[in-house]
Amino acid sequence: MTSKAFDTISGKEAKAGSWMVVNLEKKKIALAAEGEGLESLKKALDDGQCMWACINVHGVDVRANVESTRHKLVQINWVGENVPAMKKMGALAGKSKAAKLFKGVAMELNVNKASEITTEEIVSKLCASGGAHKPTYFNFGGGEKVDLNFYDKANK
Repeated sequence: MTSKAFDTISGKEAKAGSWMVVNLEKKKIALAAEGEGLESLKKALDDGQCMWACINVHGVDVRANVESTRHKLVQINWVGENVPAMKKMGALAGKSKAAKLFKGVAMELNVNKASEITTEEIVSKLCASGGAHKPTYFNFGGGEKVDLNFYDKANK
């Protein structure tokens, strides 16, 4: 079930902002939620659990006569603020299991508050980890886009 959900969010036809959240149930990765858009992903994270999410962010490059899209998978490692200390240790075990499921991740974000998951933080890390060429904008789905304003309008 989890690998099928991952194939859906990571495939060539995956929508911008498609995501999945997993947690540990009896020491095995289990699908906790699926959806689209960064804001809905943040709402799916439980303050009382360790969870791992993957979201497909599209880097869209728009030029005069061509538009290309590159899929960037972002892994979010979540340890909720209300997770008991003993359960926090399980976050490491779960993180390695999630990493086996989430193949091809461009960046990771370690957080324990939803307010720490921002388009600005993700865009900053994606730009730092990418090559010299930057996309025109990043699409997080659900109408959430971040224009990089990196290129001269004459070059578009």
